[in-house]
Amino acid sequence: MSYEYLQEDVIPVKLCKVVGRIEERVVQLSEKDEERAMRLHQESIVIDFHNHLTVLPEDPKDIETLARSGRPATGFEGVKNSGMTACLHGFGGSMGRRSSPTPWQFNDVIWDMGIRQADMDHHQDVVMRGYSVKDILEAKKSGKTAVIPHIENAQLIDNDLDRLDMLYGLGVRCMGLTYNTRTTIADGCTERTDCGLSSFGFKVIERMNRLGMLIDLSHSSHIATKETIEASKAPCCCTHTFAQGVYNNPRGKSDDLLKLLTKRGGLIGVAAVPNLISNKEVQTVFDVIDHVDYLVKLVGIDHVAIGTDAMFGDHVGLHKYVRGIMDMTIALKELPATHVEYIENPGQFPNITRALVARGYSDDEIKKIIGGNVLRLLEKTIG
Repeated sequence: MSYEYLQEDVIPVKLCKVVGRIEERVVQLSEKDEERAMRLHQESIVIDFHNHLTVLPEDPKDIETLARSGRPATGFEGVKNSGMTACLHGFGGSMGRRSSPTPWQFNDVIWDMGIRQADMDHHQDVVMRGYSVKDILEAKKSGKTAVIPHIENAQLIDNDLDRLDMLYGLGVRCMGLTYNTRTTIADGCTERTDCGLSSFGFKVIERMNRLGMLIDLSHSSHIATKETIEASKAPCCCTHTFAQGVYNNPRGKSDDLLKLLTKRGGLIGVAAVPNLISNKEVQTVFDVIDHVDYLVKLVGIDHVAIGTDAMFGDHVGLHKYVRGIMDMTIALKELPATHVEYIENPGQFPNITRALVARGYSDDEIKKIIGGNVLRLLEKTIG
């Protein structure tokens, strides 16, 4: 339970159940394959390339109250169930808006990082701070989950390059250049026009390379993604995206961009976000694996990972509430599915491993997809 060290209830709304909010189904395998899947999950380095460990309100109408309270909760019980060695947790954003109805304010993100990590430090039986590959390996030895700070939108640096150094000093090891719309750095994937990187954007890339901060292009425009990949001296990534070749949505990436990204040593994390990966009325973990299958054929097994972008609570309810303020209307025109079955929250990550077993991937291939490829990229970038 979050903030229990304060010995008082500081969360102003009723939160949803971390485990069992809806029926949490398990991918059904034969007894032999189930044993194999769980052995692989337990012995492997398992990394969710991007998620949110946040617990949402039971009633979506309370989202604004919780977001503005400055006391977001973490789903520690679900983290225990996940078997994750590490994750890149997204700080700030829609649930980190203490001072403003508009997300990605600098002070709000700093508050969110500080308050959340204070809470996490009081749950060291479950999580630990993660700033390096060494921390990930330590988490594996100790049976904890290393939480690596990730910010999806560099808009918060405005035009101040030194804010990157400050954020790095506070633990941020991965950052997106944009979140759908234009920033001082680059255009986003749902912006009206696509002008790519700004002149300042090239300076940001150089500074992030020098710091050892991984560049995330998940929400960036086509031209901005291309120009960043070509300008960066270090490999870049899309921590949570999908293939437009499977489902044509502006939040995904084209085959040409995915090939360029991986040709330069980059990595693609496949998201498990309802109504972004598919427009079916019922969406499941196997729709996620459809994107994995496609990408493995397109760019090779060494360049594919999983970045669920999952959270604890009604993800679609959140999207309905924040589509306007987060500029997601274009990407989420329709919301046919209520959730992604089998991977509705971060705690269900073992179903990713089960689904990969069901699809016929080998042990070595599964180990790469569920964490090995991310670990290798982090070794090259953040160290």
